[in-house]
Amino acid sequence: MKIKKRECRKYADPGLKMNQNHGLLHAEEVKYIVRTTVKNIGGKRFLVLYIYLREQAAAGIFQPILTMFQSRTEYVTLCRREDGSTRWSAAAFCNLQRDYDFSRRCAFYMACDEERVTKFCKQKGSKGFTSLYHLQSDISEKRQQERKLKKEKEIRERMKAVPALPRNIRKMMDREIVPHYLFYSYNRKRKDMEGFCSACKTEVLVTGVRHNEKGICPVCKAKVTFKSRGKRGMIIDRNTLQVIQRISGNEIVVRFIKNYSQYGDERKPYVSVYENARTFLSWDDAGNISEERYYYSYSCRDRLTPWKPGSRPVFSRWQYSFEADQTGFLYEKNLDKVLKGSPWQYSQLKEFYLADREPLYAIQYLVRYNRYPMLEYLVKLHLYRLAESVAYDNHYYSSDSGFNPNGKNLKEVLGLDKSHLPLLQRINPGLGQMKLIRALLHENLELNEELLRWCGNYNISRAENVLVPLKHMTPYKLMKYVNEQYAKFGKVSPYQSGGYYKVEDILTDYRDYLCMSEGLELDLKNSFVLFPADLKKAHDKVNDISDKEQALVYDRQIQKQFEEMNQQYHFVKYGFAMLLPHTAKEILEEGQKLHHCVGGYVKRVVKRESTILFVRKAEEQDKPLCTVEIHNGEVVQARCYDNQTPPPTIKRFLDVWEKKILHAPALAAAA
Repeated sequence: MKIKKRECRKYADPGLKMNQNHGLLHAEEVKYIVRTTVKNIGGKRFLVLYIYLREQAAAGIFQPILTMFQSRTEYVTLCRREDGSTRWSAAAFCNLQRDYDFSRRCAFYMACDEERVTKFCKQKGSKGFTSLYHLQSDISEKRQQERKLKKEKEIRERMKAVPALPRNIRKMMDREIVPHYLFYSYNRKRKDMEGFCSACKTEVLVTGVRHNEKGICPVCKAKVTFKSRGKRGMIIDRNTLQVIQRISGNEIVVRFIKNYSQYGDERKPYVSVYENARTFLSWDDAGNISEERYYYSYSCRDRLTPWKPGSRPVFSRWQYSFEADQTGFLYEKNLDKVLKGSPWQYSQLKEFYLADREPLYAIQYLVRYNRYPMLEYLVKLHLYRLAESVAYDNHYYSSDSGFNPNGKNLKEVLGLDKSHLPLLQRINPGLGQMKLIRALLHENLELNEELLRWCGNYNISRAENVLVPLKHMTPYKLMKYVNEQYAKFGKVSPYQSGGYYKVEDILTDYRDYLCMSEGLELDLKNSFVLFPADLKKAHDKVNDISDKEQALVYDRQIQKQFEEMNQQYHFVKYGFAMLLPHTAKEILEEGQKLHHCVGGYVKRVVKRESTILFVRKAEEQDKPLCTVEIHNGEVVQARCYDNQTPPPTIKRFLDVWEKKILHAPALAAAA
């Protein structure tokens, strides 16, 4: 029986007076004074608490700021604002005001007021405000239990509409989802080895297999993974299956079935199949979709139903939780019937899943289809990767993607006409490839199918990383060079130092290298320049030089050294001449033309850690012939084309130069 608030208002202010000589009115540690009475209101017995501000009472104002009506089963408070208006509050006594520890700042006007509260509340072992607190706590807990019980009854009724799972669900999971193994006893002395297939549960003989190798069971022809009994250890498989069922004319439910398999005993593995979540999707005539989530609670003691509303709690959103994961395989055998007459009748969810039978999140696909109906068209055209981008990615609508999922035809969606459709169907492009295709067409370049497939395999998405190299080479040479660099310098983890983790990273460096080389006017027709053996080193070399301000500093330093040492080192003999470089660019070009690494010595030259000299023919001083490095007054190395040692003619020239020039007393002292 609810409290009749209209009747309660009649007793909100009893007009009680207080003795001005009462000591409580002058106790500064008390902020509120409480007086009580018991009334029969609307046929129900109430304890009424009148709460006054002590300062107002001391000033002769005897109007309660709060009047609480407490029955054995309910309580409510009439609050009076400063402007005289009132409002009702359902808060407990201890929470009526924002004052810290409100009840401790209250005091009963007379002892009979406290006795009245104690007698009414009937809380054994407590009195006064404490007994009121316990009574209200019991009422609050009872209310909570009633609300909880009501919700559980609603959930239980909600779940009654869910039909039984398809009868063949366990067999289907075992046949199509759960991985199978063929356990064998390795014996190097025998050609045929005894084994056991977990798919057909029969003994088999296998030949020439390896541990963890994929294959086919020779008896049941099921796909299996071969496991040597001596190496296999404990095998645990976890998989999720999504089953969609029709509830009513405007509602479906997506059920998440978990399969846990543990192969301790290969003949009788521990298998657990259970349902752990449900999501209801309903729609109205306007096509608006509503979603209700429930998860199975494994601690369902004192509950009417194990189902709880909401998503399953996880320890951390950054840590994987198998129980909370709703991405999985799809039971597609009933989809045509279930989705008929629904907003997803033509969604092509079944066809999209059957294209590769890989785990997906069916609910997101359905929600995205409701927003982007073009999904149907993309799946029918077998452009599955583009459909996947619409259904599961969040970047497809960016301004630079050139992709319009709201379009009504191929031209509007992809920006391409139907003549390109056969090629698109053959390569099944993603969004990155589509950007590349449009960029190639914009540059009037031919669409190379092998190049587009290669970009798709390595998730290459930046069109400029491909367009820049194609200005200097064919697609075949680009793919060949990048593959070689990845084979030599690729790394398996992004946390490893050096090398390249992704092919896209190689292309980015290569594009930068080519752009900087163009700015330096290097000879990109030279294959040694165009295809450096170590791209990273070559990139870093030209990167040092390409910074204009830094290059000017380098050039000034090298020019200064030329002016200081050219007369000392310059020498002509036997038709050869010894020269010093004027700029950093000359050193870089020397290495590129002679196919060696002197280009990486620029910093050492600037820092005067080394001195680089060029050996040229006296009559052809612009043509590189041999490069010499001097360190601490000695020739450290001399290299000709492709890092070869100098021929006898140049060697004789160098010997004379060292004797007469490098090791001359005056020069040696200067060095």
